[in-house]
Amino acid sequence: METQTQVPQVPSTPPVPQAPSHSPAPQTKNSLVLIMSILLIITVAIAGLFYFQIQKLSKELIENKNPAATSEAVLTPSPQPTIKSGWEKYTNTKYGFEFIYPQEYKVLTDSNSLYGWPKAILLLYKGGQSYDMAVEMWESEAEYKQKYASQLDNIAAFENEGLFITLLNTNKDPDVAEIISSFKFIEATASASPTTN
Repeated sequence: METQTQVPQVPSTPPVPQAPSHSPAPQTKNSLVLIMSILLIITVAIAGLFYFQIQKLSKELIENKNPAATSEAVLTPSPQPTIKSGWEKYTNTKYGFEFIYPQEYKVLTDSNSLYGWPKAILLLYKGGQSYDMAVEMWESEAEYKQKYASQLDNIAAFENEGLFITLLNTNKDPDVAEIISSFKFIEATASASPTTN
């Protein structure tokens, strides 16, 4: 007799294939790291910009509180006047300064010309009804500022050893402005400096 072996019955439902598991977590982590890195770079850039702006404003505030620390002169004299064609150099050894001027101007230093200008050292005259430039000596800054309160934009003032020399451009002439820009002290005095009006 033959014996039959019974084969166990396997359920007839086919196995359901398992989808490979894709975890969305690593992709989300990478995106988050990228976004955070970009935000960090932008934050550092903005902070740096603010830092430099604050430094710049602080420097400006300090200079505005202490005008002596700045070089905001009305006119800064050139270190060495260069004599242009048709120009001459005027040198005043008594007060230690010089400037250049066109030959058509006359330098007037005589008492008749200076009459009516009690503080004048010299007058520059090209012709016409008024002098073109007056060079005057003052004991204090307040003295010339009081005299020329309404004309301070026409004046260049220079201090030398406690005295003030002013150059007044009476007719607002561009040639006279160029003459004034060539003004310089010739003595080696450390205190000689332009002043602000």
